[in-house]
Amino acid sequence: MAEDSLAILPRSMGQQPLQKKKAAPKRFIPSQKGALITENPNEEECPYTFSDSAAFLRQKKAEEDAKRAAELEGKEETRGFLRSVEELARKQKWDEAFQVLEKRTAVPSGLFLVTRALLRWKFCQYGSALKDAEEALKNYGSSTKAGPLAAAFASFARLCLGSEVRDKGSCSKEMRPLLESWEKAEEAALRQHALGQGLFKPRQQQRLQDLGCPVEGMEAADGTYPVGGGIRLGYILLKNQKDVTAPVVVHFHGSGEIAADYLQPQLAEKYRDLPVHLLVADYRGYGWSSGEPSLATFLKDAEPLAEQLPELFVQHGLSWPYPGGIILSGRSLGAQVAVHLAAMFPSLFRSMILDSAVATSATGDRFGEARLAALKQWHKELEVSNLEVLQPLDAELWTLGALDKVRAFNGQLLLLHGLADELVPYEGSESLHAAAASRQKEVVLVKDAGHNNIGQYQDYWHAMRRFALKVQLDSTLPSVGGAVEHLCAVCAKPATFKCGRCQKVWYCSRAHQAEHWKVHKKTCNPGEDAVCVKVVKEGNASLIAIVCAEFCGCDGELDAFSATLDAASEQEELRGMYISWYADSEELSTEVSSKLGQVRDRPSKVPLSSSESKHQISFFEHVKAALAVVPSDEAASETWVSFLAPGQLWSPRYTSTLLPSLRRAAADARVTAVRCSRWTRCPDASSSQVESAVAAKTAEISQASTADLFTYSVPVKVLQAFLEATPYATLQSRLCAHRFTHKMSNTFGKKAIEAAIPEGEWMRSESSSRLPVRPEVDGRDADDLRRGKELVSNASQRLSGEAVTPSDLPTRLTDAQEAAEMISNLRISIERRVILKAGETLGEKELRELAMDLVTDAVTAAGLDQVIGIQSWAKETATDFAKAAARKFDVKVREA
Repeated sequence: MAEDSLAILPRSMGQQPLQKKKAAPKRFIPSQKGALITENPNEEECPYTFSDSAAFLRQKKAEEDAKRAAELEGKEETRGFLRSVEELARKQKWDEAFQVLEKRTAVPSGLFLVTRALLRWKFCQYGSALKDAEEALKNYGSSTKAGPLAAAFASFARLCLGSEVRDKGSCSKEMRPLLESWEKAEEAALRQHALGQGLFKPRQQQRLQDLGCPVEGMEAADGTYPVGGGIRLGYILLKNQKDVTAPVVVHFHGSGEIAADYLQPQLAEKYRDLPVHLLVADYRGYGWSSGEPSLATFLKDAEPLAEQLPELFVQHGLSWPYPGGIILSGRSLGAQVAVHLAAMFPSLFRSMILDSAVATSATGDRFGEARLAALKQWHKELEVSNLEVLQPLDAELWTLGALDKVRAFNGQLLLLHGLADELVPYEGSESLHAAAASRQKEVVLVKDAGHNNIGQYQDYWHAMRRFALKVQLDSTLPSVGGAVEHLCAVCAKPATFKCGRCQKVWYCSRAHQAEHWKVHKKTCNPGEDAVCVKVVKEGNASLIAIVCAEFCGCDGELDAFSATLDAASEQEELRGMYISWYADSEELSTEVSSKLGQVRDRPSKVPLSSSESKHQISFFEHVKAALAVVPSDEAASETWVSFLAPGQLWSPRYTSTLLPSLRRAAADARVTAVRCSRWTRCPDASSSQVESAVAAKTAEISQASTADLFTYSVPVKVLQAFLEATPYATLQSRLCAHRFTHKMSNTFGKKAIEAAIPEGEWMRSESSSRLPVRPEVDGRDADDLRRGKELVSNASQRLSGEAVTPSDLPTRLTDAQEAAEMISNLRISIERRVILKAGETLGEKELRELAMDLVTDAVTAAGLDQVIGIQSWAKETATDFAKAAARKFDVKVREA
């Protein structure tokens, strides 16, 4: 039987011969033929519908073969041009190599940057390779292919260079644990390395109070810079007055020296006559630097110094970009740091001196299993992006030593070594000289010189002098610094105008020009009388104290209250103390009134007013009551308020130290608060006893959290505006302190600043006594327990339907009480968010979103994300808690 066919009439039927007429579209009558739907001739070609057809399978195989052939053809082409690029790069023809790479590559620009980074790494351009990878991550991090590849390579590069890994979070989820394992293996290898045993010889020295001029023509300065984790490292700077355009030597000393050693007149005189400016940096535990020295950190710690050079130069009166050139220098162990920075910042350091350099270095877990596992995953990710042809380029992704890194340096290089050096053989300097890529390199071997006495030989200083002069006169070196033409002499931000008298020093604002005048007037038009100008713009400011106290009959609370008042009464510049207090019995009330009377009768310049509450109230209700007794003339716009609680003591210099910062803040309309966060803990002591404890170092000075209400000083007008804008129900909550500190620091267009406090000064002491926290009794505990029981009982089956044994349950949910504790903490976290919206109007969805992510995080942290129905429970809990908080804090909910 013949197959069914589609009958279509001739188009010319019914038309006259040779008469042209617009063709009518074909009629489409669907019919089944060979288990396939016949295609509509008026539509574009579409894929088959039935995947079990033999014709479909044949066509699919043909399409896959064609696609694979095209991919292989592209990869063969890629292999070919990569070989050409490698050959050009091997001949140092970088411009031609990158032009070929950019023209011939078919990958997107993000993957192109990763490709170029790999190529640069292969040819020892380590700093440029890292820059390419981080640029790819910055600009194309959202790409599913380029983002993880760029993050992985940037992490590899930093690990191999001995730097701090920064971009693990952008790597693929498979790569992140492997990177962490590699990083831990590197750190463990460095900490256990034989080279580090007895290598560091830290020597502590107090920061010098008056540096002055160690020798005529050299002005000394010092400072510290942060390296993370609360660690600050010290440095000294010797500015050459003999030649102000001389090169700046950034020097890293040996393991047995400290930066302050370079202040010795004999040594300072040598550097003055070179001539150079000298910046010497310390390591952890050396000089006045904090922390403990370690092979795992001493290279990483130098990177923040290089990154902060513009700010340090401008801070100490040197211009940036610096016209005289910067020389990177390292002696003995410090040579490792110098070579590291030269590899990390190739465009910043174009000349380097290595003195008695250690050529060997601790190279960490160079061929460890963690590294191999990470590279294996990296190869898989290259294959996913069709870039497996790049795999041979990552063969040198291992921890780099000094000999590896010096291959990346192509600037001017001077190596100095003593022939009689028995501690560090001179062959190491010869190896570094041979490995360096630079053509402008020289090694000077000083006859009879040892490791520690090489500076006593004139050949050493003659070589240094020749090198410094060559750097200063070499106009072929690229300019040091960024694209900014001029930077402010105070803050190092882009400047907009310069000093009208000398036309040399630049500023970003008139306020910074006035602030810098004290220093600048000594060099501005020398010989003329300095014009007296206002150095810092200031406003009028005075300070009052508000003391909030509640007494419940606890031991020592009256003594703590009396000590607080005594310490505040000693402040000569305090305009007044205003106290709001409550006592829960008539006997206590009588004792407090008697104590206040005694304080009033004392000969003190600080007036005292008080207000007693008849019932227990919250902290901010106390503040509102205390403000009510402040005279109207004291509540002027220039009056600031600081808070106190029983048991807290102010330093005798509290107001004198704080008021200058308040005056500067009063001149800036953006400042809503000044934070004074330097505090110490000394239980049950007077101000004089705290002073003695701090001097004896039995009491440690710390930095208070930004959430600590008692660190803030605010204008009276700002405090009044906050109290008026906060609903009364919110003022009653203990979380109102969180609302206050958040509003002071996070209001758009406003800011809170830190007070300028001298180093080593304490401002506030706190004992164990403090204003009691009034419990909020509203039946929430019972509700939390009920929800906890429901959560535990419903956590018996996972989404897969498998039964859960008690040992599989999260630890905090082993019983209802622990679940209730988790729910209670979750409720408080939601209330902390909602209270920030007190008095505002929110939509239902907006209100729920405030709480939803907190609930989701809590569920995930508790291991409940696989429990049946947990999504519904989370949504219901977020809605209930958010609505309860909205009712509590007077947040109006707008119905959808």
